[in-house]
Amino acid sequence: MKKYLILLTLICILFVPTVVSATDYHLPTLAVVSFENHSNVKVTDLENMGLQFLESTLSKSGMFTLLDRLTVQKSVKELGFNTASGLVDPSYAIQLGKMLGARYLATGNVIDITKRVTEFKGYGVTTKRTAISVTIGLRIVDAERGTIFFIDQDVAAQELPISTQNANISGQTYSIYQNLMKQAILKSINSLRQRVIATTPEVTKAPKMILVTVNSEPIAADVEISGIFYGNTPCDLSLEEGKVLEIMISLGGYDPWIKKILVSSALKINAKLNKTVLPADSSDLNVNIGITPSGD
Repeated sequence: MKKYLILLTLICILFVPTVVSATDYHLPTLAVVSFENHSNVKVTDLENMGLQFLESTLSKSGMFTLLDRLTVQKSVKELGFNTASGLVDPSYAIQLGKMLGARYLATGNVIDITKRVTEFKGYGVTTKRTAISVTIGLRIVDAERGTIFFIDQDVAAQELPISTQNANISGQTYSIYQNLMKQAILKSINSLRQRVIATTPEVTKAPKMILVTVNSEPIAADVEISGIFYGNTPCDLSLEEGKVLEIMISLGGYDPWIKKILVSSALKINAKLNKTVLPADSSDLNVNIGITPSGD
């Protein structure tokens, strides 16, 4: 029985997926709220197809942690999300963001689908080609502030021989729409990436610290840098590479050793202190020059 429990535990560890929260990755959470078809071309399941592409592309971008679609749909339904107005109302966006625990809310839509047939006649030859374009819109709202973080629309187009654009070949037409939607959504996400990069604070690179050995003769001298006491010799100081600093090494009875240094890995400080020469006593000076002190 004990062996069975150990085996069962190992199976759980190996095969049960680990749930990783957004805080583990330090990525902002995003919920894709809806994807709609606002074009005049009605295609079965077009909205669901666009929703899947948008979620997949956002997930692969590595910019956000996406919330589960079922959770999003449930919350949207509870709030009575108005597909006509979307997330125009800031108070609504803030309320939905709090309910979902999402920093950003995204909505996408097919703005337009166009077909244009061009015909060329010349040299006894007639050529027809069909140009199809799909325009996609993407809107991302900052749910904490109730403001628009990103809005964009992109077009993907494809030109094909007229023979391949038979309206009766629904499967082929659907495949073309699918491919163009993917291209347009990818363009929007690339534009979004530039927006995210532009608004992300630059991380200050930590300075490289160098360990500098400081010795003096005699030892036990005070070490000061820019007026700040760092210790007594001998000692090792952790200093920022490339910095120019003023160092003073001092000891009672000796002249202070003061230098400007450039911190580098090759730097080693060996300060030799000279004894302070005191001025001669004034009474001795008077005797030497033949002056007799008054009162004698």
